[in-house]
Amino acid sequence: MSSTGDWVAMLATLSLADALAGGGGVVLALTSRIVPGLFFAAIGGIVADRLNRKYVMVTAELGRACLVLSLAFAESIQYLLLVNLALEALTLVFQPAKEATVPTLVSKSELVQANSLSLSASYGTFPLGAAIFTGLASLGDNVTLGGLLPGTQEGLAFFVDATSYLVSAAFISTLPSMVRRKRPPGARRWNPMAVVRDLREGVTFVASHRRVRPVVIAMTTALAGGGIIVVLGKPYATDVLHSGPAGFPALLTGFGLGAGSGIILVTIFGPRFRHKDVLFGIALLLTGAALSAAAFVKTIIGAVGWVAVMGVGAGAAYVLGFAHLHEQADDAVRGRTFAALFSLLRIGLLTSMLLALPAAAFFDGLLPGLLATGSRDVLLLGGVTMVSTGLLTLWSVRRSLIALSHSARPEVGAATEAFRKYRKTVTGLGENAEVDRIDGGPGK
Repeated sequence: MSSTGDWVAMLATLSLADALAGGGGVVLALTSRIVPGLFFAAIGGIVADRLNRKYVMVTAELGRACLVLSLAFAESIQYLLLVNLALEALTLVFQPAKEATVPTLVSKSELVQANSLSLSASYGTFPLGAAIFTGLASLGDNVTLGGLLPGTQEGLAFFVDATSYLVSAAFISTLPSMVRRKRPPGARRWNPMAVVRDLREGVTFVASHRRVRPVVIAMTTALAGGGIIVVLGKPYATDVLHSGPAGFPALLTGFGLGAGSGIILVTIFGPRFRHKDVLFGIALLLTGAALSAAAFVKTIIGAVGWVAVMGVGAGAAYVLGFAHLHEQADDAVRGRTFAALFSLLRIGLLTSMLLALPAAAFFDGLLPGLLATGSRDVLLLGGVTMVSTGLLTLWSVRRSLIALSHSARPEVGAATEAFRKYRKTVTGLGENAEVDRIDGGPGK
């Protein structure tokens, strides 16, 4: 419910920003949803770890409902940006609390399925949100709710989004009570130094944990590669592959179908695999290799195929990365762990989106042959970066790989023995041996 409303509000926000300030307003509106993550995510993690997470989520949803409803009456781009900043700040409180809650509600064996459902709910609801926003276009001028709404498509969309937040808060309120972290005896209820200490503990945990640090860094790098596709996908499809206006939507469709397939595969087979960080590294290799291959294709069909393969790896890596962090992060620091992840993800995405076009212009004509096109070079660079990150991730979990090879040896031996017995049965050797045993011959 909440994610569907988010997509409706995002489209309504962009439409309202365009009406208030044109294309520059759209850029400012998008930036205002990314910038708070660079500074406020750590505070959101501390709140998620210090307070009752159930009430944190309910309060955040109620606050977002009030803020987004006020956008229905926004008359200036300045007010729109301020509300956007506040909305994103509450989102950065809600997300760490939500992610930190998941392992307390499901068993360890169900974490992959839970994260698959969460990812599907977060991004799979975009078509539904877009359809709702489009459907509201014909109703916005006629629905004012007795003068409570301004009678615009955007105003009605913001009202729908506010309702979705309220419904989400009602659902969350039905969760079982969650015990918040107890204060040490004699500690003050509000201690600024305790907040600083919590922040330091969270940073230290993420930076020092040998199975958390590489996954957080790798997910940041992977999302940065995804940002390259978002920025360069349209000019690459239109100007390089000469696919026309249908090329970029085809790339997005291929990526979406691939990501869905990757999520399904991981949901089915992921719970059977104990070392999720190993699978995560392999998924990153697949993602980077596919993006690198897409840089060399000459047709839109080939690009769609490789981008679909990239989607398989990206969807699998996203689910496996979250499930792995859910398993490895202690409950006491889980909120700060995911807050650090969300902050770094935003930094990686924003950096790649800002640098993609200038980098493509810099590389244009710099290399010979097929790589004389700058967008191909940047796509290749993004793919190589992902592959390198995947290799570094696998190197960081080499102990798990060694343990995995040792644990697989008995299974390989059992499979070999079963094959030998099957071969003896087929060739008749097994029957002759059994006859020898019955007759008291050599098999005795």
